[in-house]
Amino acid sequence: MDKIRVHLLGRPYVEAGGERVNFPYKKAEGFFYYLCVKKTATREEIIYVLWGADNENVGRKNLREAVYQIKKLLGKEILVTAGHTSISLNPECMPEIDWDSINEDNILEQEEEGFLSHFHIKNSYEFEEWVDSMQEQYNRFFLKSVRQRLYEADAVKDMAQIQKYSNILLKHDPYNEKLYQEIMDIYASGGNYNMAIKLYYDLEKILDEELGVEPSPEITELFHRIFNVKGNVASDSGNWNLPFTGRTEEIYRISECLTGSGRWQCPQCVAIGGEEGVGKSALLEKTRQMVKGYQMISLHAACYKDETEFFLRPWNDIFWEIEQCMENGLLERDITDDERGKLKKVLKGLLSEGSEKMGRLTYQIMEQSVLEMFRRIAQQHKVVLFFDDIQYMDQMSFQLLNRVLLTIGTDRLLLVCTYSQDSDTKVMEALEKLMKKDCLQVIALNSFTRKEADELLHRYLPQLDKEEEKRENIYQMTDGNAFFLMELMNLIKEKGYTLEISPKTTNVIKARLAEIPESENEVLECMSLSPEKISIEELELLLPKIDRLTLLQILERLQERHLIKEMLVGWNIYYKFVHRVFREYLYERQSIGKKRMYHEILAEYYEKQAEAKKNFESLPMIIHHYERSHNQVKTYEYKIKYLKEYYTIVNENFPVLHWEIEYGSDEFCITKGAAEMLALAEEVIRLEENSHQAQEMKMEMYYVKGRYKIAVGEYEAGIFCIQKSMELAELLGEEKMLLNNFKQMIFYGIQVEDLKLVEAYVNRGLELLEKEQQPAEEKGVFTRLKGWYLLYRGSYEEAEQTLHKAMELFRASAEEKEHFRMGIAACHGYLGDMKRIQGDLEAALACYQKAVELGSGKVITNGMGQFYSGLGQIYYLQGKEAQAEEYLEKAVSCLKRHGYYWGLERAEAYMAMLLWNEGRKEEAKAFYQDSLKLSEKIKNPTTMGLLKEIHAYITE
Repeated sequence: MDKIRVHLLGRPYVEAGGERVNFPYKKAEGFFYYLCVKKTATREEIIYVLWGADNENVGRKNLREAVYQIKKLLGKEILVTAGHTSISLNPECMPEIDWDSINEDNILEQEEEGFLSHFHIKNSYEFEEWVDSMQEQYNRFFLKSVRQRLYEADAVKDMAQIQKYSNILLKHDPYNEKLYQEIMDIYASGGNYNMAIKLYYDLEKILDEELGVEPSPEITELFHRIFNVKGNVASDSGNWNLPFTGRTEEIYRISECLTGSGRWQCPQCVAIGGEEGVGKSALLEKTRQMVKGYQMISLHAACYKDETEFFLRPWNDIFWEIEQCMENGLLERDITDDERGKLKKVLKGLLSEGSEKMGRLTYQIMEQSVLEMFRRIAQQHKVVLFFDDIQYMDQMSFQLLNRVLLTIGTDRLLLVCTYSQDSDTKVMEALEKLMKKDCLQVIALNSFTRKEADELLHRYLPQLDKEEEKRENIYQMTDGNAFFLMELMNLIKEKGYTLEISPKTTNVIKARLAEIPESENEVLECMSLSPEKISIEELELLLPKIDRLTLLQILERLQERHLIKEMLVGWNIYYKFVHRVFREYLYERQSIGKKRMYHEILAEYYEKQAEAKKNFESLPMIIHHYERSHNQVKTYEYKIKYLKEYYTIVNENFPVLHWEIEYGSDEFCITKGAAEMLALAEEVIRLEENSHQAQEMKMEMYYVKGRYKIAVGEYEAGIFCIQKSMELAELLGEEKMLLNNFKQMIFYGIQVEDLKLVEAYVNRGLELLEKEQQPAEEKGVFTRLKGWYLLYRGSYEEAEQTLHKAMELFRASAEEKEHFRMGIAACHGYLGDMKRIQGDLEAALACYQKAVELGSGKVITNGMGQFYSGLGQIYYLQGKEAQAEEYLEKAVSCLKRHGYYWGLERAEAYMAMLLWNEGRKEEAKAFYQDSLKLSEKIKNPTTMGLLKEIHAYITE
């Protein structure tokens, strides 16, 4: 039976065996579509929907005729009947129906389709009703999916996606004011005020032109509020020192609180918390500007640490501001001359009743006087009290603040304040009554994200737009803290690019550390020696006089001060600075001798760890500490070990690793670029010293450099370095390094398919292994490489036996170290190559799949790219385009990841052929050109032959 495809979305049609089916009449077609949705239906149900106007006998006759026509067109097996009661689609011959495959992921692709579009049956009203009900069901599901996507886009503030899904919703429901209001809210909360305002104008226009009405008061009020917020956050100041940008979400939320709109039914007070320098005061100032747009009276006071003990000191500034408002005429009509006189006496701290002198103002009289004054002001005006750094407010001032706010009510009198996150508990306790009455919203202000910092850098330092590394360094140095960021930008503007700590920043840090006890300072200084994070074991090593419990208590206090934070890596606990500038400052202020001693201790600690566990992650830390303790010999030694292992992964297909690498270590810690590696190689190679240790280092670096050059196709330079390393290895009697160099010559031979060269170095390696006692995995590697040679020589049976022998050798090693499994995977990959050459594609597929299974370990190596490429090639040869594209894409991605060329050019050649066959000619040409460019470098004969074959048609 032919494959049947049924398309119910858009204009419906049916395909059988790739050919469109023409139904003899509409009702037979409608009957089949009905059954494709229902899958099974009773005869009475079908007759009612399609032949409801006919009598029962005629309806049954028409149904029998329709069943006959369907079976005639699509095959007798397509329908099954259950006696004389129901008709069903045959589950064993179920057509492929697009309606069945609709889900939340793909329904948006069908937006324009609709259900059975333009399909009508004359005088069949019941069928039309059914179609309408299915279209309504489809629309509900479609709009639900769109709304879900809109909310997801809003969560990450993706404005392009918000606009896309908003437009779809408004297109389907153009007169829904609630929908407009919701979308305006989403735009405004993301800072896109222009789009929110445009949406209101669109609504106003469509309601006027088509319905002759105006927008509701609720949406009009929202429009005015958004317009005011936009006016007050507009960047109209060119002031370089203005430490304000972004914060659109916070500003909009504050506007909702002040006006009692959005999620709140009544106006709310706002407390803005955050660390020092994060931009709390700047946000407070922006809010003051916004309040003026709402025609509210703004009264401002700053609280100071030195004035904490002075009762009612912050209120003094509020009273002076009220006096100023009266002088400016803002409150002239609201306060009587008698109250003005009382206010002046309040400002002096005195109150007279009549002519009798009462002495110093008592709190109770003061409170009543203030309440009476605010009641009078609040009758005509809404008032907002602004307090900066409210954590320094005295207890009596807090008491008065709570009394005034709760008595007058937040519908007429509001509070907006800032406080340091260190004092969170104190401030929340002081404002507890407001919290209990649900009158206070707390906004936690965080440091700028990387995106926000980039916007700020673009605004003030556009010369760094193309300097990604410098922008990243600036962000890492400041952690997005507004104050530190602005100070550093000021310094860069003055001196050019620098990561220095400005004098102003230094003063802030000094002030922050001034009250910290000596024991805590000592812990911070020890922490500053680590470039990123430090464990408690390392701190104990540097601070032997402090026991662990005391040390943990100190660390907890430092966390409470928000100077450091605790972090988990796996199950291990580490500590790091909240801000890198503190680390830099603390590190620089220590004496050189003290730092060197500490670095030496930590280097030796990591060195012992590395010897015991062979943990690759410890190598960069050893290098870091030896480098800073100025131990050049040790620094070179571990840099060479690091680079040798790292470039084993980067430059080899099937590396045998000698250091444990943890899961997720894709970047292998602090990886240095190839340029830095080559620079170090040159530095070591040029050493004039000829001691045994110096010659060993030269041998290693010639090897690392040569291996890299061969991997990228620079064969002449690579072979020269390998030959030099080989000479030194023979001179020093280093058999292991000699074997490593033999392998590099074999890899070169494999890349250019020089079988004689491969044979020569395989034999030399095996002969050396017979003489010397070397690990089993080395013999496994050379046996595997011999298998490759026999395979490409055409000795298939012997090659297969040799590869199985190599697998046994690797299995013996793999019992102790899992990473030797890649050697076994490589053997399966070679067997896959052999089966492909022999034409046994199914067997080749099984071999490559086994190779992928074994090769999927802690570290993604280039060999995985070769296995993916092999699978892609087999699927291509089998005509399975989708699977071929999937695995060839994986191959290209994997090999590009480390800049590894061999095998990449062949994967790209197959991608070019595949895409060309699919009609994607421009993409195909791009892959062909990339493959050709690489092939000219790698010079692999098989790939070059493949490119010649496809040259004629892919460049036409």
